[in-house]
Amino acid sequence: MKTILINEKEIDVPSSWNNITFEKFNRFSKLISSQSNEEELNEKYAELDEDVRTLQVSLDNVKLNTKLACFWSGLPEEEISMCNIDEVEEILSSMDFLNESYVPIAIDKFKFKGIDYFLPQAGLAKENFGKFIEAEQVEINNKRLEKGDLSALPRQMAILCKRKGEENGLINDDVIDKRVKAFQKIDMATIWDVAFFLTQQESLLMNLSLTYLLQEATQKQ
Repeated sequence: MKTILINEKEIDVPSSWNNITFEKFNRFSKLISSQSNEEELNEKYAELDEDVRTLQVSLDNVKLNTKLACFWSGLPEEEISMCNIDEVEEILSSMDFLNESYVPIAIDKFKFKGIDYFLPQAGLAKENFGKFIEAEQVEINNKRLEKGDLSALPRQMAILCKRKGEENGLINDDVIDKRVKAFQKIDMATIWDVAFFLTQQESLLMNLSLTYLLQEATQKQ
């Protein structure tokens, strides 16, 4: 975290992916997606005189930056409006890492609240019915992710990342739901590392599904 002095108050703002929980990032993503981009703003104000349109677009961008400064600092808009420009710019500049490509770290497990969760490993599990169900659940979540639904990420992790002794079994739905809720507090660096690994393993999980279906079809012949 980076400590910034704002209105004579020390405010901590994130300075890396490790400082942001999934819950916070998901809220940030929804905030950004609810805003109009530059092209949409120009289209929205197309009937205005060019100079007026430019000023209006600039004003909307200032309003967005105010919302972002409030979001990351935790300060109300009234207090942010009393800041000087340099202070607001310092808040926003500390978030520059959000615009940079994250470089994932190769991991085979992650620790959360003192408990190790192991990522799935290729070739160590048999293609049983439980694995087939997992593959189906994973595919459903993949479809949600393709549509921009980030809330599928913690569920994907809850399904596939298991504690010691759970590797070959199917986790109860109630347990998955509890872990999904808990995983909202995992830092985004870990989320991205796991997501990258699971993306690499996606073809394996789908092969398990296809293998099971093929076995079922063969037995019915």
